Amino acid sequence: MRVDPAVLDFEYMRHFAAAVEAWDAPARMLALHVGAGVCTMARHLAWRYPESRHIAVDIDATLPELARQWWDLPRAPRLRIRAQDGLEALADRHDDSVDLVLRDAFSEALTPPALAGPEWWGHAQRVVRPGGLVLANVGTAPGTTTHLADAAAAREAFANVVAVGEPAVMKGRRRGNVVLVAGDVDVHSLRRYAASAPLPTGVDPGWAS
Repeated sequence: MRVDPAVLDFEYMRHFAAAVEAWDAPARMLALHVGAGVCTMARHLAWRYPESRHIAVDIDATLPELARQWWDLPRAPRLRIRAQDGLEALADRHDDSVDLVLRDAFSEALTPPALAGPEWWGHAQRVVRPGGLVLANVGTAPGTTTHLADAAAAREAFANVVAVGEPAVMKGRRRGNVVLVAGDVDVHSLRRYAASAPLPTGVDPGWAS
């Protein structure tokens, strides 16, 4: 089945794409996707940055392989898919070995604690090259507090962290997704993206702090 790789149906995925656009991405970047799913973002970024390479890991070995049957995914070495735990995927890598880490891993509606604490974020900071970027999809809902530790760990590991999401979600009024952007990006570019986004979108450097 062919689906246009330029199309991202989920709002948080468009936030991911906008953050990469606001970053000084190397033309031949290597991206590690933690939580491969059906490889939507890996496929999109491989289309958008034709010289890029991608490694997608998922604890569920079945879904990514089914995605290879369903979609026209790039083949290795452009896109390699592995069955691996998301923390191990970072812990096993050498220092300064990837340009982009993108986390989109959930257990039901929330990020697994092992992927949202100081150990994961410390490894993320260690494995990205100087000037690298880490993007993390954070699930949050009224009355939950798990996102606080996630954001605190990101700020402990990175000097520059901003959040992108729907204002009502970021204020804890609605269930939804917030994208943490850790690294040096053009925040003005992100704000321009947010101003023209189809749904109300905010950019908040102080979210959950």
